[in-house]
Amino acid sequence: MMKDAGNKDVANYGGKIFLPQSALHKLTMLNIRYPMLFKISTTSTDKSTHSGVLEFTADEGRCYLPEWMMDTLKINAGTVVKIETADLPQGNFVKLEPQSTDFLEITDPKAVLENALRNFTTLTVVDVIELNYNSHIYQIKILEVKPESSSGGICVIETDLVTEFAPPVGYVEPDYEKLKEENEKKKREAAISAPSLKGKGSMAR
Repeated sequence: MMKDAGNKDVANYGGKIFLPQSALHKLTMLNIRYPMLFKISTTSTDKSTHSGVLEFTADEGRCYLPEWMMDTLKINAGTVVKIETADLPQGNFVKLEPQSTDFLEITDPKAVLENALRNFTTLTVVDVIELNYNSHIYQIKILEVKPESSSGGICVIETDLVTEFAPPVGYVEPDYEKLKEENEKKKREAAISAPSLKGKGSMAR
């Protein structure tokens, strides 16, 4: 819905919103501390999440949210939301769950994630964020954050964040015993059919 398409791709795969200029004026008068953190909620679905702010360039009376954030809140364009300042603890740990096994195909997922998280100010438990890498969209669910708080959110600006991955949704752990047995069976079959042993009689001979 945002008019300026230049910022759209960056904003859609991050955790920051666009607010109108009047919001900046109001916040300045309140002497809000930085970084600016917000709780976004809606009475229509009783859902909430947290965010930072990217720019104060939205039309008056409007705010622009990333698509994944609208999915989290279960809202559509034009829904009325409540935005209030939030005080979240500095995060030091987050546990993530990729929502598909495609994520395992990334060569260095930790590096990709660290780069993507630069576009986020906050992370909130149960949110499913989206990352854009090599023209592929990956969905990542926030399973756990530390320190824990009643808000379920943390600030991830200027903090050393330890990341841990849970197995992706749909991932099945290989049966290592079965694989070992199959490999040993293949080795035995290969030894029996080896050309050097053909026509030489029994093992005793």
